[in-house]
Amino acid sequence: MSIPFQIGFDAITSYKRLAYTPWHAIAEFVDNSTQSYFNNREQLDELAIPGQRPLKVEIEYSWDDDILRVEDNAMGMSYRELKDALHVAHPPEITSGRSKYGMGLKTAACWIGNLWTVRTKKLGETVEHTVTLDVERIADGKNQLPYQSKSDCSKDKHYTVIEIRQHNRKFQGRTLGKIGQFLSSMYREDFRSEILTLIWRDKILDWVELDDKLLTARDGKKYRKTFDFYINEYNEEYRRKVYGWVGVLRDGSRSDAGFSILHSGRVVKGWPESWRPSSLYGQEQGSNNLVNQRLVGEIHLDEFDVSHTKDDILWLGDQLDQVEDGLLTHCGDYKQVANSYRKSKDDRRGPSEIETNTAIIELQRELESPEIIDIITLDPMLPINLVEGVVKSVKESVLERYEARFTARIDRLTVKGYLEEDMSSLEPYVTIDSTQETEVLIIVNAAHPHWNQLSGAQGVLNYLRHCTYDGIAEWQARQKVARIDPETIKLLKDKLLRLPLEIEQHMEDEDT
Repeated sequence: MSIPFQIGFDAITSYKRLAYTPWHAIAEFVDNSTQSYFNNREQLDELAIPGQRPLKVEIEYSWDDDILRVEDNAMGMSYRELKDALHVAHPPEITSGRSKYGMGLKTAACWIGNLWTVRTKKLGETVEHTVTLDVERIADGKNQLPYQSKSDCSKDKHYTVIEIRQHNRKFQGRTLGKIGQFLSSMYREDFRSEILTLIWRDKILDWVELDDKLLTARDGKKYRKTFDFYINEYNEEYRRKVYGWVGVLRDGSRSDAGFSILHSGRVVKGWPESWRPSSLYGQEQGSNNLVNQRLVGEIHLDEFDVSHTKDDILWLGDQLDQVEDGLLTHCGDYKQVANSYRKSKDDRRGPSEIETNTAIIELQRELESPEIIDIITLDPMLPINLVEGVVKSVKESVLERYEARFTARIDRLTVKGYLEEDMSSLEPYVTIDSTQETEVLIIVNAAHPHWNQLSGAQGVLNYLRHCTYDGIAEWQARQKVARIDPETIKLLKDKLLRLPLEIEQHMEDEDT
């Protein structure tokens, strides 16, 4: 005794609930067109117009007119091939390319709409075939599809036209732009090879390479290299080849960074929603650090299984772990480059070129002013005992009346910072006492005219940094080299000014 396994016709209505995105659903039709070209490349190339790409796929979409229309000039289908294409889960003769499971046309079309037609004419034949599929009729058990044919067509014509109506969902606004972006990314290899002209809503799509955005080394070469390796290399049954390239972006851009996964020459997961393997990028999808902003690449996984919606790889067993380990081995040096190429030149948090030029113009104006001449040439040199007296006076006055605004202990050293508005505007902008063996005092005069030139929290932070690090550098000079000369203090302070970036670097390393 046995129990038969049955699938009802109404299962077709469940296709509208599949986890497609609009771009992956539409890509199913482009996949069929491109695979038809690859399967018949020699014949179609001979017919191509010189200077034009041999394959053209044009996609029209209008919610108002209730139509999605995909037309190509690929090989077209015979009656038998059309019949096979409408057979659910009937794999094509060639399964090593972009059409694998015999599902894409049916599932994607039903996901988009409930009424669709396929009209096709194969190169070398004289008959055009048209078939119409109504999802609701099939769900009711009426699975005989209306079919029409037209004879006496030119043997030179070759095309397939798919039209979908009675849409289940509406594509509008930003979604329309995203569809174009994703399709541009998905078929980048076909654009590179100058095979495909892909048109989305009257716009010819293309892929903009990242080479001009990559970091350049001192020898003039771009930070871009290829890699290839195998997982399960010594097990023929489970061995899989992995290859691609990795690079480092010159300017941090989280939207550009990340890896694109390609399968059979088509991106299944990539820009603008790139893959970030944890071995290189840290936590899932990565934190917003330098690696996640700069490390970029492409990885080809042709020998792996792909999901039937073709939006990701079906990782089996420990394949994902092995691929991630291989990427770390082959791309780990570029991860370090991305992490170590610091922000001094291109941190987007730093000043823009306009801001920098504005500041330089203002500084030059100050340096060329008559007032600075008086300060430099006419003001007498202060005697050392007077300088020491000013420091002592300010120190005693502040310590008697105020508590430190911040206190930090650095090993055996205590740094105390004071920020006072009640001081005289004529007193120094900062008073530093670095003479004690275990203590540095930093007294910042918030009544000084320069304080009013500061803007925002970042401006105050940088000003306090300079005042504080001046004091610590002086203390270091006294303790380590026993002299207070300008060059020594500048070198010591230089290391202190790098401290915020070192802290950030360590935090990024912990994230990854």
